[in-house]
Amino acid sequence: MTLSARLNAGRRLLRPLTIQDEAAVVAALSRIEVAGWLTSVPHPYGVADFRDWLATAPQNAVWAIEDAGVFVGLIALKPDGPGYWIVPEAQGRGHASAALAAVLAAHFADPEAGDLPARCFADNATSAHVLEKAGFRERGRAMQFARARGAEVEQRVFMLDRDTWAARNPLVIDTPHLRLAPLEVPRDIAPLARIGGQAVVARNTGSLLSPWPEDVVRAWVEALPWRGCPGFRLGVWRNGRLIGVVQLQRKASEIGLFLDPAEWGKGYAREALQALIASAFARFGLPSLSATVFADNAASLRLLRGLGFVETGRGEGESPARIGLHPTVLLRLDRAAGNGQDAAP
Repeated sequence: MTLSARLNAGRRLLRPLTIQDEAAVVAALSRIEVAGWLTSVPHPYGVADFRDWLATAPQNAVWAIEDAGVFVGLIALKPDGPGYWIVPEAQGRGHASAALAAVLAAHFADPEAGDLPARCFADNATSAHVLEKAGFRERGRAMQFARARGAEVEQRVFMLDRDTWAARNPLVIDTPHLRLAPLEVPRDIAPLARIGGQAVVARNTGSLLSPWPEDVVRAWVEALPWRGCPGFRLGVWRNGRLIGVVQLQRKASEIGLFLDPAEWGKGYAREALQALIASAFARFGLPSLSATVFADNAASLRLLRGLGFVETGRGEGESPARIGLHPTVLLRLDRAAGNGQDAAP
């Protein structure tokens, strides 16, 4: 997966580094208090060094960090992990942490993305704090030559795995009336069994039973946890009470939803799906989303068509709560159409 050329990091913007950044980068890296913390940067550092490096820098893996339109530093994601620096006048304002958080989210949005290593000099407590704040944990020490120092320098070696990152960065989406957030075991098992186990709910899904035993519910929740990429389920809460589930499957970027029948007809299904759709397009850059609905589920078909989904075909599907095969409607929402929806971020 190629990362986005532009990433939002709170109030900061990560954008491609260009030749127009030459003066700012050279001014910063010519200072030993910046270059001295980096392994590959020489000292002194000049225009030729910048131009040589820019010509070979990988696209969509190096970003200038801007705050209110002002260049404040640089961050890169290399095979050996992230690297970053902030100009001295802008240090201590959270720029490195915010930029690193945005890059890590983009990295783990790829389902195939693996664990990330990282390194910093053993005497660089500030950089170590940024890494540890992001979830990196030290795994050992190593020596590496630092060009600006002209010597071998001890480094702390860190690692961040997907599960650790996801646990520290749950996807939470707030809307005017609802909160979408990861499900938890065992907290949510009983209410899920009650809601999803109702025949009127289960029969319109492809995976729920009626009744829905709690051990089966647990396995269902654990099968699609939030891990930073498509292939997850989120609970839907109203005033702190679980009222349903939305999901985004990795296969065909297929969305789904079920709600407690006691909450039907109040606009919550539309609100929850609008929020999921907007987040899926914005966070993962998906070209389209899909849905599969039983043909006799008129309410869901009406809802999805109202959100801009269009029919792409017909098929047949099964549900553990139905007997035999039943006609289904296949639908798709393209990104351009989805971006036109009045959807929550």
